[in-house]
Amino acid sequence: MARNGSLRVEFAVTPRFDVFYALYTLTSSAHTPLESWKETALRRLPLDFERVAKRIAPLPIFWPLLADAIQDVPGEVSFEEVLSTIREMRVDDLKRNILSGIFHDRDTVDALVDRNSTLKDFLTDEKPPDAELLTHFGLRPYDPRSEASRAINALLSRPQSYRHELSLVLQRFWERGFRHDWAALEPNLRAESFRMRDLQEERSPAELGHELNLPVTFDDGTKEIRLKTGPAIAYDRIDRCYIVPSAFNTRRLWTKYETSSRRVTVYLPITREIEAANQIGDETRAQDATAGKSVREISAESVFRALGDTTRYAIASILARTPTTSAELARSLKVSKPTITHHVHALRSAGLITETPSRGSTKLSLSRDTVAALSGAAVDQLFSSTGDLTLGTTRKRRGQG
Repeated sequence: MARNGSLRVEFAVTPRFDVFYALYTLTSSAHTPLESWKETALRRLPLDFERVAKRIAPLPIFWPLLADAIQDVPGEVSFEEVLSTIREMRVDDLKRNILSGIFHDRDTVDALVDRNSTLKDFLTDEKPPDAELLTHFGLRPYDPRSEASRAINALLSRPQSYRHELSLVLQRFWERGFRHDWAALEPNLRAESFRMRDLQEERSPAELGHELNLPVTFDDGTKEIRLKTGPAIAYDRIDRCYIVPSAFNTRRLWTKYETSSRRVTVYLPITREIEAANQIGDETRAQDATAGKSVREISAESVFRALGDTTRYAIASILARTPTTSAELARSLKVSKPTITHHVHALRSAGLITETPSRGSTKLSLSRDTVAALSGAAVDQLFSSTGDLTLGTTRKRRGQG
């Protein structure tokens, strides 16, 4: 929590936004710098994918909106957690979370969710709030036969069916290749988050925001996050501000979620390496990257950082000897399940975890291939005469303890 007017900035590496931004890129007819990735991704999808996807996201701009469905789950989550959250949440919460991204007035959202007002009632008003945004989403002028109106009415009247189709599309997209794309991208995004953390140690929030070219401005003088449009957000209203390394946020989107107590959580997904997704290659290369990484594909920095934590090293030691579930790890090490999930996620991101389904659960093992290739990768990367140097430190800024 922010205290004494300070801003709490955290870093999260998660597909919670990129899976939706990737779907936006995939379904948009506009030119994108990710054309190479898009061409490969389209070849992997089943023929009926576009038809089913358009029932829940009739326009590409709906995909970033649908990322808001899990706004009540904070921070770093896996794709499996995204999917299970959507499947298990109350339908009224699903409706409220999605609609709040279109209708910024809380009373309007509540009236629609509680069925005290219809979509037609609101959209046929002569001057509804956020009329320009409603036009952007294809909802103005109101036409009950338009694909956008049908999608929103389906969410309101048949939320279980809408949720089922949303889950189905996400799962298909993930299983038909984005799982491998994310596995290939995540180690570099994780390394980028470490570099951002190092920058944070020696920068004020304002300096950090400028260095990272964020879509908002951290104003340390007024202690506010200033937006390009809309009122500023005082530091002391913000529970957490997450900076999220992204491979697909080419439109510099960001979001904020407000709780019933008027506290705010801010997410700033940023893409600094615009060509990263294009460099993944086709599905075969992506699958090879997850099955057995070459010396050049292993990030020695990510592996060393992952194993530098004593708890993660203990987990790696256990998994090197015996395939073990996350629940068994929690019992063995006497720590909470969320703590184990956090550490396993870091090890997985570094390519150190292999997973095998086993009687309704998943057994985790330490990747012998990654460990065996680490020495060669470290020599190749540390002694390379080309490439960027990672020169960030963990020194505190002067004047800090």
